[in-house]
Amino acid sequence: MREKPIFEEVSKQLVCQPQFWIKWLIGGILSFIPLFNVFAFGYLYRFSAQLRRTGEVSLPEWNDWKGLFIDGLKFGLIWLVYWLLPIFLGYVLSMLFDSLGFGAFAYLPLKATFFMAPILFCSALYRFHMEPNFGVLLEVDYITRMSRAGFGAYILPILVFSGIFFLTLPLYGIAFFSGFLSLITQLSSRYRSFELQK
Repeated sequence: MREKPIFEEVSKQLVCQPQFWIKWLIGGILSFIPLFNVFAFGYLYRFSAQLRRTGEVSLPEWNDWKGLFIDGLKFGLIWLVYWLLPIFLGYVLSMLFDSLGFGAFAYLPLKATFFMAPILFCSALYRFHMEPNFGVLLEVDYITRMSRAGFGAYILPILVFSGIFFLTLPLYGIAFFSGFLSLITQLSSRYRSFELQK
């Protein structure tokens, strides 16, 4: 892989993985089922950890279910803090602005957090892989700076993530798994290139 991964190349490497569609379908189906979706979280966690470690876009096998469950809990915690919480805060702020009569502009905070939360989440996940200690999740300033570094390169992956997410939203399990699989692939590849340049 090149020093600065190119969106199309990374996407092609992902989709051309052996048994991609089978592994993707398992993740999408598991994401539909409460409690079982933790295994899908664990798979995404394991994939992102492997990508950071090796630099190879290689989907892991669906095995070691106990380990996947534990990894899924870690993924879920990071997701709650760096994806769901920012969106919730953006929603609250938008509702406040709406009650104050800001009109169409009231929803700008919610739209901004929908755009930024996936980047924050991927940054926090990658930071956790660098040093698997829950204390690093308190490094909000560091994670925010990671999210801003090379921000222009994140626009296309975020638009693709949003497109996948909202187009397949009626199938929310597929939407979640597909969107985050694509986003983690792109952003983790980019973060790894930054890490190697240090």
